[in-house]
Parts: sequence; structure tokens; C-alpha cells
Amino acid sequence: MSIARLTLPLLLCLATLPVAAATPVRVQPGDLHLDRLRPGTATYVVYMHAGPGSAIQRAMLATSSLGREKVDGQDAWVIEQAWQDETGTLHTARTVHAARDLATLAQDSTWTTPKGSFTTRIDPPKGSGRIEGEIPADRRARMEAGFPGMRDGWWLNWHSDLALLPLLPWERGGTLRLRVFDAGMPAPIDVDYTVVGERRLQGADGTTYTCWLVETDSGSPGGGNYQRFWIEQARRIVVKEEDTFNGKYRAKVLLSVPATTEFPATAPAGATPPK
Repeated sequence: MSIARLTLPLLLCLATLPVAAATPVRVQPGDLHLDRLRPGTATYVVYMHAGPGSAIQRAMLATSSLGREKVDGQDAWVIEQAWQDETGTLHTARTVHAARDLATLAQDSTWTTPKGSFTTRIDPPKGSGRIEGEIPADRRARMEAGFPGMRDGWWLNWHSDLALLPLLPWERGGTLRLRVFDAGMPAPIDVDYTVVGERRLQGADGTTYTCWLVETDSGSPGGGNYQRFWIEQARRIVVKEEDTFNGKYRAKVLLSVPATTEFPATAPAGATPPK
């Protein structure tokens, strides 16, 4: 058989092989679409499950408000988060980001669990923080050990991912490498986010969301833990997230309007509050 006759089948075979992963491109502050940030409030329904078709577990609402403020004389974006389930508020956080590059200037966060609650207050420019409340001594030590690393260059706050990840230059495609940190980590780490395709989600009201589908292994290659984000292109917002970790599944879905109470109920005089 001639070489010429071999050429086409060989090319067809090669075309079916997986394309090698592109070299990650590091994201710098200047790459962020800061002009697309807008003040507003968003609520996500968050729930756990054991896989497709299984029952929903631990459902909660995560509401986040983004606003522009002057904080200690600096122009900043402030993100206020509140996570609630049927037992009440499980988590709150107030994170202050520098308007010029989204560097984290300060963050106060509180977690409430059946074993107690604790509050973390960090000051990244100083590489310091403190933990107040009920937390095992070994966990406290691990968290405090990571505070000095906050001064080690620019990183994006992982705690603010739903608000800030859409600002990355996803239009470039390929894999973007982002330096991230969250209170409790030993130091900032590199996390790779890959644009694996485009997806269209159809809303019940007829709205079509054209999204970048972005995937990451959460900074632990080979660990089997993944996050997948549907990032709407036009408005640059996360409309859906699916996570897989430790054999469990978690989903976050954006509500079309925030779940906030506009008209609080007032109890009649002398009424006993329900338990």
C-alpha cells in the first residue's frame, strides 16, 4: 500500500485522539474584567446529594451582597455573605477587596455548627489574624499557621469565588492558572481552571443562558475532587455549580431573584414567638 493511501486514514485516526492540555496561563490582576463588577444581591440554593437521582440533603440558601464602599480610606468592594438552613444562620462573612486589583484587605467570618461556633478575623496586608470561639486546638493551630502566608504576593480570595471568578478572561479559552487563598489554608496555592466547552441553559421564563463551562480539580490533581461552573457570558455571573468531593456531591443554583425578606412580619403584642 502506498504512503499516499495511508495518509488520510492516519489523519482521521489522529483527529480522534484527545488534544493535549494547553499550558496554563497565569492570571494577573490586570487580566480581570473589573469593569464588569456591579453592586447587587444574589441567592444560591445549595444542597448535598449522593449522586444523580438521590434525595436532596442539607439544603440551604446562600445570599451574597456586593457593594462599593470606602473602607479605612481605601476604595473597596465589600462582599457580605449569609448561609442559612432551617435551623438558622450557619455562616456569615464580610470580605473587603481593594477596588484596584481585588486584593483582600480584611475578612471576618463566623461558622456555627452543632459543636459550637467560631469567628475568624484576618488582616492579609499584615499577615495576621485571630480566631475567637469554640474550635479544637489542633485546627486553630493549623489555621493560624497559614496567616503569615497571606503577605506572599497577590492572590484571589477563594471565599469570594462565586462573585469574582466570572471576572477571569474566560474568552481566551484553555486553562487559566489562578493563585488563591482562604482562611484555614496553610498558604496560597495555584489552582487551574479549564474552559471545557460552552453550554446553554434554558430558564423557565424562556431566558437562555449561554455559558462557559469551566472545570477545576480544586488544586489537588488526581484527588478525584472537581468543581464545575456554568458562567454566563453576557453578564459574567455563575448561574450553576456542581461539585464532587470525597464521594459526595454538592450543587449551587442561582435564583432569578434574591431570597431576601422585604416585609418582615411583626408579631402582635404579647404573642409568643414560635419555636
